[in-house]
Amino acid sequence: MAIYVPVRPRWNPRGEVVSYVSHGQLMARGWPKGYRDANTLEQQRQRGRMVQVCNVLPYLNGVRAEGFAPSVKRNGRRVSGYHAAVGAALRGWFARTPGGERFDYARIRLTDGSRALPAGLTLARGRGVVRVAWGAELPWGGRRLLLAMRQESLGQWVSVSVALGKGATEVAVRTLAAWEGREVEVWVAFVGENGRVRTLTHRAELGAVGAVAGEGKAQPLPCPSLSRKGRAPRRGGAPGPRSGDRCRFRLPRCRCLVS
Repeated sequence: MAIYVPVRPRWNPRGEVVSYVSHGQLMARGWPKGYRDANTLEQQRQRGRMVQVCNVLPYLNGVRAEGFAPSVKRNGRRVSGYHAAVGAALRGWFARTPGGERFDYARIRLTDGSRALPAGLTLARGRGVVRVAWGAELPWGGRRLLLAMRQESLGQWVSVSVALGKGATEVAVRTLAAWEGREVEVWVAFVGENGRVRTLTHRAELGAVGAVAGEGKAQPLPCPSLSRKGRAPRRGGAPGPRSGDRCRFRLPRCRCLVS
């Protein structure tokens, strides 16, 4: 019996059939009649959405690992917590507008859970602090509060995970000094039982009011780096992108990183 050894040819012979070896057997097939376009409008749309998601997720690194759990698909494929967050963002964090799809910050979720938030949850802004309070002690162990804050005009984020002690019903987290007198967006969720409990996410916009200083701490996250061509996101107040950097897919507030 002949034994066929697969060899990669230096050129692709354009005969009537294509020969190849599969599981030790010589196989033959015809040439394809056509090729699918790898740059369709749907693929352009998906790549544009992916760019916007990857520009936001690095700011949520402080809470993402606890909010989204890795999983194993039915076909055995392992999905990390980061990719679970990417999938959730691509499916639900965008809004359709007359000008096209845009990233909707109001739809951001800190967890993939569906448990109800604790009763009496309130968010208040003080002088240099954000206070989160709820009605009663959380009924599970390993309690943690996931909190993310964003100041839109400065383009700055803070995300923290706070361990909650027994009987805790209030947490105060300091904001950045540059945020005084500016509106702040806040997202809050709770987790516990080593990741087995994940609540829904509550979002609120807090104005620049308040006069009580609280306790707690928050560290500003650095601007996420982009590996392609060594470019990084622009800081607030920086000049806009050149005409050559504008988004080829006409997505709002986006620019193309690869020419």
